[in-house]
Amino acid sequence: MKNATSFGMFAAVAFAIGMAGINLSDGTFEMQSNTASSYSEGGSILGHMEIIHTDNEGNILSYQQTDNAIVNDGRNCTAMLLFGQNSGCTAGTASALGKYTVIGISNGSALVDTTLNTVLPAEITVGDGLNAVAGSLGTFTNSTADSDPAIQRITNQFTYSSSATQTGNTINAAGLFNQTGLGADRGVFALKNFPSSVTMNPGDQLTVNWDITIDGSDDIS
Repeated sequence: MKNATSFGMFAAVAFAIGMAGINLSDGTFEMQSNTASSYSEGGSILGHMEIIHTDNEGNILSYQQTDNAIVNDGRNCTAMLLFGQNSGCTAGTASALGKYTVIGISNGSALVDTTLNTVLPAEITVGDGLNAVAGSLGTFTNSTADSDPAIQRITNQFTYSSSATQTGNTINAAGLFNQTGLGADRGVFALKNFPSSVTMNPGDQLTVNWDITIDGSDDIS
């Protein structure tokens, strides 16, 4: 009887472990199932960037789009905001975290080891219209039906001043943060190199649209 009870407990634990699997890959924060039949096949939080460069008359000079890389700090802080304190989020406690609505841009060399970064290297901070500021929350698409993801757009528009003193006007990367300041409690959600660098001239505008999509399976059987 004792062996049968032990076996039953072991089977229950094995089943519970099999019901939930975690896969964190570049650009997604993903929960997935390892079982053939479960309550959900999977879900994800992922991001996509749209980069629009226009001149001072509004003419489009270049248009780019790319999926972003959600960094480890962003994944950990997302989990913290949902479930409470953990040691993996570098931005302090969940109550201190602001909304991830700040977009910053960089004119440094290309990012490497993107998911490990907690800062945007060579982020522009001196003004001239290119420093990080809180973006505006654009259209929110509610999930209302089967296969409908929830999508939040964050938009920031940078205008290169005609009296600019910023050294270097070639923009090649962007980051999504929860505050404008560079303090220790600043959190980074996502970072990404542009597919091609953008050279700003006085009066030019750079619009960065950042879409965060929350999606999952509709299958519950």
